[in-house]
Amino acid sequence: MDIDVVYTWVDWSDSDYQKLCARYAGLPEDLNPERFRDPFGFMKYSLRSLELFAPWIRNVYLLTKRPQVPEWLNLEHPQLHLVHHDQVFQNPEHLPTFNCNVIESYMHQLPSSDYLLYMNDDFFFGRTTAQTDFLLPDGTLRLMGTLFGERLAFRNREKSLVSLGLIEHTPILIYKPYWKAMLDEHPELVEATRQHRFRQDHDLKMDKLYRIYLAGLSREQIEIVTILELLTYHRFHKVTNRYWWQRLQFAFLNWLDPKFYCLNDDMRDNPCPRVVSLVKEFLNRRYPEPSSFELDG
Repeated sequence: MDIDVVYTWVDWSDSDYQKLCARYAGLPEDLNPERFRDPFGFMKYSLRSLELFAPWIRNVYLLTKRPQVPEWLNLEHPQLHLVHHDQVFQNPEHLPTFNCNVIESYMHQLPSSDYLLYMNDDFFFGRTTAQTDFLLPDGTLRLMGTLFGERLAFRNREKSLVSLGLIEHTPILIYKPYWKAMLDEHPELVEATRQHRFRQDHDLKMDKLYRIYLAGLSREQIEIVTILELLTYHRFHKVTNRYWWQRLQFAFLNWLDPKFYCLNDDMRDNPCPRVVSLVKEFLNRRYPEPSSFELDG
């Protein structure tokens, strides 16, 4: 079965984009730089890790705002497809948006395979993976991040978050018919979320909602991956400004050598330059060779 990848990405260093955000922002948290910035060059290294350790991926879709594109990206790559928001958003009134929940609600409109692995640019593959880490040969989807591995209160999906979401920052395999069915169950809430140009607390969180939707399916369609199992090959790491603590944590992460991991920017308004350099050095050591997705030189 063909599996494609989708990345969502924006270029916060683009001054025009910053001005556009400021024009629509209504609250200080709307311009929280942690939501947009990337002082590390994550996307480049994530694609390197993808090419090294997930060669079974068919195509890569980069979903972003027009006219943005990473300056180092090889747009002639046969597996790469650059898609702008206006090409998949069915309602132009939802644009421009700076809300990841809104963007995610349209990912099933991509002209991709029905199986779409959703990656943020701060997700990385650490060693060789296989399709079966996410999708079994009979079409069973693997649901990652549940607490006990059982369907607790899944008949009432609104209450089922107690057993979901302790580890949410993992690649998510989207089966597009299920994703659409999930959205179709909550049309009014989906539309209300799409009206929000910036994230709000009462938005539908698409990744959480999808986990809840999957958990309600039969065991023939879904295989539960418990927290304990997931922790044997995945790590979620917060990048903070505490330099010496980060040095220890990155040494530990390198020793663990997880299959996939997330480096989450939690550096607030003033990233520590030493920590930024530390992260770049870590990524350069793990992925020293350019991928075919990068322009020569």
